[in-house]
Amino acid sequence: MQTLIFNQGDASESRIYYCAHYLAHSLGLFAAQQLQVIFTTSESGGHTVQGGQVPAVLNRDADLTLGGPMVVMKHFQQHGAELQCFCASVAANPWFLAAAQAQPDFQLSDLRGKRVLDVGNVGTATLTFRWLLARHGLQDDVELIAGSGDQARDFTAVAQGAADYALHAMHMLAPAIAAGQLHNISSLASVCGHVPWSAYIARTDVLQEKATAFAAFSRAIAQALTLIANHDATALAQQVQAFYPDYPREALVRGLAAYQQAGVFAPDGVIPRAEFAHFSQLLSAIGWLDPSQPVPYAALVTQAGAE
Repeated sequence: MQTLIFNQGDASESRIYYCAHYLAHSLGLFAAQQLQVIFTTSESGGHTVQGGQVPAVLNRDADLTLGGPMVVMKHFQQHGAELQCFCASVAANPWFLAAAQAQPDFQLSDLRGKRVLDVGNVGTATLTFRWLLARHGLQDDVELIAGSGDQARDFTAVAQGAADYALHAMHMLAPAIAAGQLHNISSLASVCGHVPWSAYIARTDVLQEKATAFAAFSRAIAQALTLIANHDATALAQQVQAFYPDYPREALVRGLAAYQQAGVFAPDGVIPRAEFAHFSQLLSAIGWLDPSQPVPYAALVTQAGAE
């Protein structure tokens, strides 16, 4: 039995669109690969290279973590190819728009003249939304309001009409939607195109040292992703509920279903070159990456277990 230590960041990083490894653990897929995965956390997570889980990997306190390839790209521009993405997790933008009333015929152009409350205030997600508005000629016609830092207060503001839409990940929106406070209006996945939003990450040298273990991990995740694609959200919720002990069951089902319908989960563990390139171009366009310094797919992506 081989062992890998998986640092997940802080508790806020354990979102429902990151459920593939929990499903793999719950169903014994890791064990079937003769692999033990030890889940650990950091005192702080984060959305940048300085986030808690990334230093844990860099310092060899953990073998792997899960996060945005955007972090690996940024780290490459600052320090070189110390980190690699080795298995896909989330293959599209997991953010959604929600509103007080259902809008079954919503089009992005309907945002014109409206107020969008950016509840999450997460840098790359906000910049990506601004990029999306600019691509549709809406950058001067939509008022994007920074969230207050109080999620419940912001959701109430949208529900009561102080803003027209809430922008956030479905993980955070689903409890309010399940409670009838808000309605799911639109996923941003399709309008942003396929991008490797999140992937499993490790040090390049550790990936080589523990190649057999990482290949086993990737095979188990690929199996879990296949199950996610082929089972209804109620069955999936039953398997992973224990990993979200304080999350309402109905919200978990609704959230997983929304992510399935939007195509947010990666179909398998492969990180396609074209999607990596599209994401790096998007991240350069929004100013997250230095456009003068290309991020090479071959140096930053390895397909452990892809055989």
